[in-house]
Amino acid sequence: MVDIDISLLYQLINFIVLLVALNFILYRPLLAVMRERQQTIGGAFTDAKTAQEKMQSLLEQYDTSLADAKQKAAVAYNALYQQGLDAQRDMMTGERAKAGELLDKARAEVASAAAAAKTELKKEAEKLAQDISAKLLGRAV
Repeated sequence: MVDIDISLLYQLINFIVLLVALNFILYRPLLAVMRERQQTIGGAFTDAKTAQEKMQSLLEQYDTSLADAKQKAAVAYNALYQQGLDAQRDMMTGERAKAGELLDKARAEVASAAAAAKTELKKEAEKLAQDISAKLLGRAV
């Protein structure tokens, strides 16, 4: 029975020596690597969160600048549109005035031509009346 007890003692000592050796050779380096990995992941997570917050801030600034630019563009467009309408209105007014002048001039020409034609027709009518009277009476009137 003593043999069994001594071999048990040897196995226990072997186990303890193996645990100590494995602790120095395997477990401590593995735990150090895992700690370092955890710190790296934590740092990367923190960096990612900071970058995401910065991106969100930049996106909000971009949206604000875009809204301002759209508003300025709309104001500029409306001003140019109004200038175009004013220029069109001025052109139309000028052309209407020219058309009115041309129409008045044409009416005056037609009226003077009509007056001249009326005068000419009166002379012709008088001459024709005299010719008809002379033929009817047989003598010059």
